[in-house]
Amino acid sequence: MKFKLATMAAAMFAATGAASAADLGRPAPAAVDYVKVCDAYGAGFFYIPGSQTCLKIGGYVRAEYRAYDFDNAFAALSGVNRGVNNPTAHDFTTRVRAQVTLDARTNTEFGLLRSFTEAWWTVDSGNSSPTVTLWNAYIQFGGLTAGRAQSFFDFYTGTTYGSFFEAAHSDTKVNLLAYTFSFGNGVSASLSLEDPTTGSNSRRLGSIFAAPFTFSAANTTYGGVKMLDVVGNVRIAQAWGSAQLMAAAHQNVSSITNNEKWGYAVGAGVTVNLPMLAAGDTVNLQAVYSKGATAYAGADLSMGAWDFFQTGPSNFRQGTAWSVAGGLVHYWTPKLSTAVNGSYLNVETPVANFLDYKQIDAQINTVYTIVPGMTIGGELEYRKIDFKNGGDTDALVGLLRFQRNF
Repeated sequence: MKFKLATMAAAMFAATGAASAADLGRPAPAAVDYVKVCDAYGAGFFYIPGSQTCLKIGGYVRAEYRAYDFDNAFAALSGVNRGVNNPTAHDFTTRVRAQVTLDARTNTEFGLLRSFTEAWWTVDSGNSSPTVTLWNAYIQFGGLTAGRAQSFFDFYTGTTYGSFFEAAHSDTKVNLLAYTFSFGNGVSASLSLEDPTTGSNSRRLGSIFAAPFTFSAANTTYGGVKMLDVVGNVRIAQAWGSAQLMAAAHQNVSSITNNEKWGYAVGAGVTVNLPMLAAGDTVNLQAVYSKGATAYAGADLSMGAWDFFQTGPSNFRQGTAWSVAGGLVHYWTPKLSTAVNGSYLNVETPVANFLDYKQIDAQINTVYTIVPGMTIGGELEYRKIDFKNGGDTDALVGLLRFQRNF
């Protein structure tokens, strides 16, 4: 038996030697680049083969189902035919969205070089093909940020989904060029030039007065952009939470007379972590005042929240708006949470109180994590608008959301 095993082994070695001899003179196979984990920037990053750049691919798939209860006045005001006693109105709609993010980072001799891209593909009721949204696309190099990113005015952007109604706080993606100075211990200051024509929530309309109102105001049309919005903030972020002071300057230009006047917005916000209640619990508060830059307070320019009105070369009046917003998140268990979000907005138009209004938003949701990366949540969103010269109106939206993050 031992003799047979020795004979078989000798034959195998001989065959291997012959094969090796036959391969002499042939080029060696190309080296294989294996994907390697990059742990320098947290979980999920890997080295792009052949480079020193670390990449993280992420995103989500979301399915959402909505029900509406609008009164007739609100449906007419919003221009959305939903939730009213009308045979053509939609009482229910659906939304499906896919998100993909790409986060690429390289450590250079001048500091971290980062690019971040976020794109959405969305199909809403009534559409058979998706709309594509470039939500984020920016480059960061040291303290520099260039591209499309969150406005540096923004701080508190809500604790709930805010899927249909955006409460009265600025939550805007905008084309910008900014620089952030870091002073250590979580303290920083930023200065940003932002294009008001590119905001995901409009900070400037081609016409100050938009549908659905029917009021002739020939001297309220915006002229060209003569200067980008100038935005600055001072921020602190530490273990207890974070806080921010912010300001913005926004130029109003009349296309009729070419007159111009600067508007402004100032605000402050604070977020406090509450680990003594439960991990992840927070309470948030923010206040903003604006003149001639009402969108920074959360006002909707399509609802007559004009920045300015001009009836003559020397009569250039600016609208004002102020808002307070707040919310909290509480985790009943590590998998079950409830969030509340609310705001109050007061808008005074520059047209003799024509469309002055007050707006209240209230939202609440409960979200359950079924397994890591998979959540189901239900939310109620309520809005009431009280016009100084036109009564009040309200609307309620309920929604159910399924989301799988990766």
